[in-house]
Amino acid sequence: MNDTDANGSTLLIVEDDPAMLVAFRDILEGSGYVVTTAANGKDALRLLQEVKPALILSDIAMPGMDGIELYKAIRQRPEGAAVPFIFVTARGTREDIFAAKALGVDDYITKPATRTELLTAVRARLQRSDELLLLQLKAVLRAMANAIEARAGVYTLRHVEAVNAYAQAMALELGWDEFQLEGLEFGAILHDVGKIGVPEKILSKEGPLDEDEWAEMRMHPVYGAHMIEGNPYLDSALPLVLHHHERWDGKGYPDGLVGEAIPFGARLLAVADTFHAMTSDRAYRPALASDKAFEEILYQSGKQFDPQMVEAFERCWHRGDVARIHKSVQPDSG
Repeated sequence: MNDTDANGSTLLIVEDDPAMLVAFRDILEGSGYVVTTAANGKDALRLLQEVKPALILSDIAMPGMDGIELYKAIRQRPEGAAVPFIFVTARGTREDIFAAKALGVDDYITKPATRTELLTAVRARLQRSDELLLLQLKAVLRAMANAIEARAGVYTLRHVEAVNAYAQAMALELGWDEFQLEGLEFGAILHDVGKIGVPEKILSKEGPLDEDEWAEMRMHPVYGAHMIEGNPYLDSALPLVLHHHERWDGKGYPDGLVGEAIPFGARLLAVADTFHAMTSDRAYRPALASDKAFEEILYQSGKQFDPQMVEAFERCWHRGDVARIHKSVQPDSG
């Protein structure tokens, strides 16, 4: 039976025993992986000039260049420093295992490895690798988003963190699953990233924008969507970035979508984004008190905002989630 969680990930198997190599390849290809093979370490290094595997499985005892030499050579390359590496070998003594772990190898499987052992090790290491990549991506994107927001003035300090916190509280109230919450986090981090394309004199203007300036400002969701399109990690965030300024009554931008035509996550993000904007100092007005901003959110139900999202925000308000988040993101809160 084929597994469905491989997502076509490319694996490199380095094994000098032809029968063992075929066995491993058949198991992994049967589980949905794309498999590339090499008979020894030197062949593997040549292959790595053309193939970028998501994970490497290697024997230790091989002619020419053994697995340990291969591991060290790969780790010295910038593109190979973070690739998960698993030894699969008949050398299963305690000393061998300790030596491999001391090198920093991600895992060690002793032959003869069962199908379950092989697939469990591969899945665990790929999952861990994906988790680390996501954490690094979020850190980079958050730093970039905060730098862009800082161009617009004091009110944007902690804006990304605040919008995400309000949005996550609302999403949990609505019963969103882990995949939806992750997409929402990326959307919150990146919702205003398109402001990098807006002139700084508009972002920091001390006073209302004129018609031409508003036209330029209204382009930032489009700029942001163009920046992140094509990145598979950010696919779920793209509709939030593009449509978080749409209004339930159709008077928003950039596309003037109405009601349920607005993506669900964008309707939620609009409430979180607006509440934090209202309760923060702007270049042209001081912050509103949080209770006044809350009243405005309620008033805009069915006008600016989806009534379902307003109800979720109201429940978060009465439970104290909004006050807790509001206090945590104030400039003097540490």
